Amino acid sequence: MRLVPLLLASCAALAQGAFEVASVKPSPPGAAERSLTRQPGAKLSASNATVKMLIFLAYQLMPFQVTGGPDWVGSEGFDIQAKAENPKATPEQFREMLQRLLVERFHLQYHLATKELPIYTLVVAKSGSKLVEAKAEGLDVGMRNEGRGRLVGVKATMPMLAGSLTRVLQRKVVDETGLKGGYSFTLQFAPDDNASDAPSIFTALSEQLGLALKGGRGPVEVFVIDGAERPSAN
Repeated sequence: MRLVPLLLASCAALAQGAFEVASVKPSPPGAAERSLTRQPGAKLSASNATVKMLIFLAYQLMPFQVTGGPDWVGSEGFDIQAKAENPKATPEQFREMLQRLLVERFHLQYHLATKELPIYTLVVAKSGSKLVEAKAEGLDVGMRNEGRGRLVGVKATMPMLAGSLTRVLQRKVVDETGLKGGYSFTLQFAPDDNASDAPSIFTALSEQLGLALKGGRGPVEVFVIDGAERPSAN
């Protein structure tokens, strides 16, 4: 995803409605589990959540896209209960309210930048692509994650697949397959090194789809935290 629109979105967020009620407190010493959820009625519930976790949700980012800031933004947890004035707020409005909470309560400051980082390039394997272009009409086009280690494409494009692989691998994946159609497929792989019954995602891509991932470095747009402050508890 491109981050340029985020700057405009965050500026707009300050002009939007805020959470009607928001309690932000440092988590008690010894808190272990971390959770962050949007609950029915446009409510935010966080337990031992870090500022970085809030940023991931507010700006729809992945960990490799966020850098900078004091060490505590990725380690110290906060318990947060927040309620939107409009219980029917859309997901986008909810994220805008969370962006505003980060600015007002944590005094978040940031800028966007492009950095050279490790990436993967998605290409056709030497053995050739095994994908067959989908012809059926009326399909619910896109990529679905059907649990750990299973990706399903329905008339999906290669950029869609690259986006799903980016989330799985936590590293930017760039489509350079040259395949322009929409394809239906299922990709099954080991979600971690302990699952030995299934192939690695690299092997699965080659054997099941006729694709490959090449490692390298390339430009990645990142969200750089310039500053943040611990909020006063309330």
